[in-house]
Amino acid sequence: MDEKELIKASLEGDKKSLEALVNSVQNLIFNLSLRFLWNRMDAEDATQEILIKLITNLGKFNGKSKFSTWAYRIATNHLLNLKKSTLEQAFSTFSIFTEDLNSSLDVQGYDHADKEILEKEVKVGCTLAMLQCLDRDLRITFILGAVLKLKSNIGAEITGTSSENFRKRLEKSRKLIGAFLNNQCGVYNPANKCRCAKRINPAIQHGRVNKQNLNFANKIESYNKEMEELNSLTGIYNNHGNFKKPSDFTKAINKLVLSKKIVNDN
Repeated sequence: MDEKELIKASLEGDKKSLEALVNSVQNLIFNLSLRFLWNRMDAEDATQEILIKLITNLGKFNGKSKFSTWAYRIATNHLLNLKKSTLEQAFSTFSIFTEDLNSSLDVQGYDHADKEILEKEVKVGCTLAMLQCLDRDLRITFILGAVLKLKSNIGAEITGTSSENFRKRLEKSRKLIGAFLNNQCGVYNPANKCRCAKRINPAIQHGRVNKQNLNFANKIESYNKEMEELNSLTGIYNNHGNFKKPSDFTKAINKLVLSKKIVNDN
């Protein structure tokens, strides 16, 4: 079935069609949520809430855009209206984040067997955490335009603004993130003293890295070191790959959205 047929069948109560429709966007929504919120549990909760909104409002989809675009728009509106997380409140500016980085460097670094995966955990966590320093409009624009590489007209439709305004926001967010990386990040600019390996011990001590339950590094579907552009803003973020949603999360979502009650709510 094509997209329109899946939607029509879903509204008529066909559970397999609804499952296929949900499966087509749930990973997109989870990746957007995780990048926007940083915390995996918060992203899982947000994804579940967004998917419920998609299903209960499915009858309002007019078909003028792709279903994924419409899903992104509902997801974006939901994320922008969430209560600020503890991390977002803590790292509200780049100055605060800079102070935190400079005060928590380990001179000796970390040198154990799991160094590589923990270094990757710190790197991904740090580059996503710095997005919290952007205001929410700039953050969602950066994720959509710079990380997910959506065209400005699509990004504008998702965020409810003009293409010109979306491009301006994207340019501003790129400049802010680029300037911060250039001044602080040793991966982006080798002249900087900050190195991921030197942040492993402090991250463990502050509870930002849990060796028994990693937030990012072992939950990525695609990661290719050879594709990493060390001095590229796009390379730094696109190198993360796609984050995997846990299997139990998928089952929980399907159980909720495939219930007869939710289908009949449309």
